[in-house]
Amino acid sequence: MPADNIRLDDPLRPHFHFLPPQNWMNDPNGLIQWHGRYHLFYQHNPHAAVWGDIHWGHAVSDDLVHWEHLPIALAPTPNSPDARGVWSGCIVDNNGIATAIYTGVTGDQHQKQVVCIATSTNENLVTWEKHAQNPVQMEIPAHLTSAGFRDPYVWWHEGQWKMVIGAGTRGGAEHVLLYASDDLYQWEYIDILFSSENQNDYVYECPNFFKLGNKWVLMVSVMSESHVEVFVGLFWQNHFIPETHTRIGKDGSFFAPLTFEDDHHRRIMIGWIREQRPVAQHQAAGWA
Repeated sequence: MPADNIRLDDPLRPHFHFLPPQNWMNDPNGLIQWHGRYHLFYQHNPHAAVWGDIHWGHAVSDDLVHWEHLPIALAPTPNSPDARGVWSGCIVDNNGIATAIYTGVTGDQHQKQVVCIATSTNENLVTWEKHAQNPVQMEIPAHLTSAGFRDPYVWWHEGQWKMVIGAGTRGGAEHVLLYASDDLYQWEYIDILFSSENQNDYVYECPNFFKLGNKWVLMVSVMSESHVEVFVGLFWQNHFIPETHTRIGKDGSFFAPLTFEDDHHRRIMIGWIREQRPVAQHQAAGWA
């Protein structure tokens, strides 16, 4: 139920676009069609209408329009690799086991960022068990990740799991790094898939990399200007060769989209429309 301070007749509160009953949300996470139903997970602060204390909220739909709110799926675990937040990631079907691959964070400034796993065998994906040996085993190149390392996106490709993840080098550039795995729990670093041409201290957030027709699409969210860059090209021997480029959104209006393929072989994208109101108005309204 909505919090007591939320006005249900608030003219600014969306009725068509998805949002939680109350408090903060940002990036969509773990989009998947499971047993015929669409599941949307999302970055969520269940305690306030501001960013912080990030959990995975959860909702389910039969048509991508009408959503049923479900209990929080993942919460930070004290004294663990995600003690300071369960940040963005994806969900894959690993031989009938729904497997969430997400960013766990620790540190006073959320500076320690690692890849963690949780699994669910529940038909409605309402109960999750975190991997006892989190984080997963993987090389995190220090010279490429000093500005951050987060938002894994995983898919099955030519007999292996592949992962792209956002990274960045302080005084360098944003990167998308490529990894490979046979089991989702041990990852081999392959190479830099893509780097920005601009020198900065940011991280490419929420990379998506997928085949569409005969081409491959790389989507990255650019922090400095809060928009989405889209590159289309070829993926050959673990190298991405971009051919065309465009962008989605401007002035922070669209960010952190995630894509998935449903059982109709449609590539579906859901993104975050960011708030423009001052923080004090979020808090007064009880939602953001």
